[in-house]
Amino acid sequence: MHITQVTPRFPPAVGGLEEHVYQISLELLKRGHEVTVITSDEVDEKTSLPKKEVMQGIRVYRFPLFMSKAFREYWLVPDILKWFPHLRGDVVHVHGYRCLSSFIATNLAHIENVPVVFTPHGIYPPRSFANAMMKSIFDHTFGRLMLKLSDRIIALTEHNMRLLLQIGASASRIAVVPNGVNIEEYENIQRSQKTLDELGSDGPILLYVGRIDWNKRLEKIVEAMPLILKEFPSARFVILGPDYAKYTSQLSKLAKKLRVEHSLVMTGSISREKLLAFYSIADIFLLPSSYEGFGLSMLEAMGSKVPVIVSPVGGPGDILRHGVHAWLLRNSTSVEIFEAVDTVLTDNQLRKTLVKNAFDLVKAKYTWTRVVDELEIIYKQVAIGK
Repeated sequence: MHITQVTPRFPPAVGGLEEHVYQISLELLKRGHEVTVITSDEVDEKTSLPKKEVMQGIRVYRFPLFMSKAFREYWLVPDILKWFPHLRGDVVHVHGYRCLSSFIATNLAHIENVPVVFTPHGIYPPRSFANAMMKSIFDHTFGRLMLKLSDRIIALTEHNMRLLLQIGASASRIAVVPNGVNIEEYENIQRSQKTLDELGSDGPILLYVGRIDWNKRLEKIVEAMPLILKEFPSARFVILGPDYAKYTSQLSKLAKKLRVEHSLVMTGSISREKLLAFYSIADIFLLPSSYEGFGLSMLEAMGSKVPVIVSPVGGPGDILRHGVHAWLLRNSTSVEIFEAVDTVLTDNQLRKTLVKNAFDLVKAKYTWTRVVDELEIIYKQVAIGK
């Protein structure tokens, strides 16, 4: 089959959605399918990418965004209108819910009688009154039409499915297919002494991986650092990932105000090799988000045998049990984060339990091979249905 993936961003852009589309595309290629990706050219302010390239066998077409920064989360890519008729395949798989590129592609596919599989990924709550109004308008117009025109809708978790039903998706069209990881890439990584030496610390390493954004609540971890440093003076809080909304400067100012700036390390985007090195030295993975669609980096940490402390709001709450697979936060306050870190670092039996159960869970249920097994069935079903 020829699968066309439509996504707001694609590697080298960094993020859970980006990694999801990339990994399922690679796995589909391995199985003999043809994959085309239609995406924006947005990566960061410095990187310039070709409009057309072949990336490990994936044909990638990148088009410019047409949006001011204030509205860029809606991802309007007008050139899809011109190019889509030449690039469509047997199935169009659209990614990203509040994305105008998704809306355009879904409508074009429907007009041309091409089956559409739609994965909304995270359906993020509003962050302000104005943002709430815009999202409500989208949900009642573009969102509902997009859900109506999709032949199959993929929810990453049961929580994600409940949100889709509230918006107006048909229960008969929804399938739950989670995120995954390449477990072989993580399970045997060796502890990187070089990376430890570069950090210059012999204390515990607290790790966050992902984009730096408002819903991640990284400031709560910074606020917990004075308490953590009292018990673990050489601790480091390492943040890996791109800054989408200029939150890095806010975190730095907060750390300086609290006099913990020496414990905060922010690297920006890094190579895959370096990412694995940081997973190898991490003592705890922290994710105190106000909302997560799924939490792909959380799965990576679990696959790397790093104990996870996470907020259960959204996807993580569906798949993890407190004290079994992870330590689940209730309110993500600085005191609660400190207490969780202290407990996981000092209770060796708990730590071993979390690591083993989390790794076993990932290996059993959350690999890209299993994900694409399910996607192939869905693609064939919608293609036959048309």
